[in-house]
Amino acid sequence: MVERQMYVVLHCEPCEECVREERQYVEGGELRWEATEHCPRYEVLACDRGRGVPPPWIREAILAREGAVHLSVGGPDGVPIALLRRVYGLSIAEVVAARTRGYRATPVEARYLTAPPP
Repeated sequence: MVERQMYVVLHCEPCEECVREERQYVEGGELRWEATEHCPRYEVLACDRGRGVPPPWIREAILAREGAVHLSVGGPDGVPIALLRRVYGLSIAEVVAARTRGYRATPVEARYLTAPPP
């Protein structure tokens, strides 16, 4: 289940001083994510956060910055298919593709998916 909260105060458009940061972490056994934007010129702060897998634009920014981890799916050494489906909400066709080619995860997602059960 994905839960999302957003707190925003905006000005007209981003300037060269605006800073955007995205992060992903595990808290309480759940994947969580945050994205913040700060503009020191206009004293503006925007924060977006949630549980589960981050929205695609935030996930892609994390992957671009931190790189991807290639995970094998299924079998004795791979991520359990049921876990992958629960976390990402994959269709059967997407699971079949992941089983064949593996799955591209962020470093935090890879640690979460490969951690031993509690």
